[in-house]
Amino acid sequence: MSMIEATRAAGRWSVWAAAAVTLTLSVGCGQEAAQFETPEGCSEETGTCEAEVFVNAEEFEFLRRQGALVLDTRAEATYATGHVPGAINIKWSVFAKPDFNGILYDDAETLQTIAREYGVNDEQPVLIYGGGGSSESASGRVFWTLEYLGHENVYLLDGGFDQWTGARFEAIEAGVNEAVAGDFTVDLQPQRRATIEEVEAAIEDDTIRLVDTRTIEEWFAENLRDNPEGGHIPEAVHYHWENVLSEDGTLRPVDELRAELEALGIVDGTLAIPYCQSGVRSGFFYAVLKYLDYPEPKNYDGSWWEWSRDEDTVKVVEERE
Repeated sequence: MSMIEATRAAGRWSVWAAAAVTLTLSVGCGQEAAQFETPEGCSEETGTCEAEVFVNAEEFEFLRRQGALVLDTRAEATYATGHVPGAINIKWSVFAKPDFNGILYDDAETLQTIAREYGVNDEQPVLIYGGGGSSESASGRVFWTLEYLGHENVYLLDGGFDQWTGARFEAIEAGVNEAVAGDFTVDLQPQRRATIEEVEAAIEDDTIRLVDTRTIEEWFAENLRDNPEGGHIPEAVHYHWENVLSEDGTLRPVDELRAELEALGIVDGTLAIPYCQSGVRSGFFYAVLKYLDYPEPKNYDGSWWEWSRDEDTVKVVEERE
């Protein structure tokens, strides 16, 4: 029994299940759709794939056709000109408190209301994609947010939108889709989010590695980004988040990434806490750490925006050699 059949039998998700079937039937004039076959590692019987965290274009399309919710994290204008059929546009910042530059709302009820507004359901898988390359960080931030809210079935499209269009599954869709309200129940997972107090404690803990995922200019306080002070958190190591990407925007080989991280002291058994300016770039790095099978990482959503504004925190400023 497929996922769609199972949910119909249970009397749930009839709206998104039916929509998923409809979307696979439309191909734009002049565009030849690629013949689609079930990817290796995916099951038509269960409607699932073995992949975790990141999925390739074929796995993404399989799950989409099985009825997964698709979230597009690109700019609204870009999304409106063309997107994966059925995708809902979402800004990573909708879950963050206004004027706090990335820090999430504190109460579960508010976060739950927002997630439901974008069509998130309890048992429905969520597929997230962005624009690829340097713009892909927003997709990782949404991934981390939904994981923090307790959703256990969230995936990122490796390489972003261009990987899907390059596979020519179906014509892209223009316009704006309105989400059907979901029924997602938030179950906050504090082990996935670092507070400023936890980051301060991590400075003195050899089993924890703070990872600064910003640019090298931000690390050396050469680019303050409107913060009152520059520099970095004590004992942090620097690893620009874009280093994980290859030229086509997909992830670099696992062995290469692990070797680079191990050289920084991020080894098996290390709890990594990435941060950036507002927890967006580090949100993507959080997803990469999970993909690489490191212990449950924590994203610091307050990041340098919060750290630089706290008078009691230590800021380290170094000069380039």
